[in-house]
Amino acid sequence: MKQAVFPCPFKAFRLKSGMTVMLMLVGLCSAPAARAEGELVVADQKGQQKALMQASGADKDMSYPVRWVEFEAAAPLLQALGAGAVDTGIAGDGPFIFAWGAGLPIRAAWLIPPRGGGRATAVVAPHGSSITDAAQLSGKKIATGRGSIGHLLLLRLLATGAIPAPAPKLVFLLPAQAKAALDTGRVDAWSTWEPYISLAVVAGQAHVVRDARNLMPNNSFFVASTDALTRKRASLADFYRRVTTACAWGARHQADYAHILARQTDIPEDVAVSVAEKLIATPMPVTSDTVRSEAAVAEVYRANGFVTRSDAFEEAFERNLTPP
Repeated sequence: MKQAVFPCPFKAFRLKSGMTVMLMLVGLCSAPAARAEGELVVADQKGQQKALMQASGADKDMSYPVRWVEFEAAAPLLQALGAGAVDTGIAGDGPFIFAWGAGLPIRAAWLIPPRGGGRATAVVAPHGSSITDAAQLSGKKIATGRGSIGHLLLLRLLATGAIPAPAPKLVFLLPAQAKAALDTGRVDAWSTWEPYISLAVVAGQAHVVRDARNLMPNNSFFVASTDALTRKRASLADFYRRVTTACAWGARHQADYAHILARQTDIPEDVAVSVAEKLIATPMPVTSDTVRSEAAVAEVYRANGFVTRSDAFEEAFERNLTPP
């Protein structure tokens, strides 16, 4: 399997909803037509899925080549999916619905339910901060990614009254920038997800202020472009079957997975152990119950003006993809 960093320059255009989508400049990046037929291009975040596939051996004897592409967060990953630069990749339900609601041609094709019960998304405060509960976030400056699962957590905390008025000031940053802002005191807190929670808490001595337990579905999905679901359906179905096998192995061998994750991504071993404890789940097909639970997430974004798409919400999901 080949791995690639996603270094391509982008050109931005805006959808009617106002979401900026990045399109690759022609000639500087591999376009779908230029890829070898049958190649499956898989987007990863911090090397987590590639590490799991390799550690488990689920990537052996594949009948199609796989090229891994690395992303820092779900937002640019989903933009690349919408632009046809990659075929599938993992994202939390919040950023997926945010991107779908902005008009991207993508669908949630395979469910990854929460193993950590919502602990994989949280607001963290820096070491020494006096902020210890959600109510103390009122009026504070909080970093997160626009449309991210961290953004969704903040919207839910505001909607439930857990963060009272005045509302915090949200500073939209990518994870590396957000961590730097937290470390230097330019923000009071950071609403983020794994592995960044563990990087902040285990490696940086930050502390969790509030996690996402009992606030939202906390699902993740393998998201696929609608084009890939048409042209590479058999490969996607087989790949998701292998992901399911890899996750079953990871649940039984968390230490082994953590070790290879640390080696491949250069994150500390104790951080990788914390990530493995929260993220290894049992993937499965999307069901009608999944769609119903995610409708609440769509309503949160719709109420805040982030979802303007008029398509039936059921069209955001692929429920007929059966692995061989």
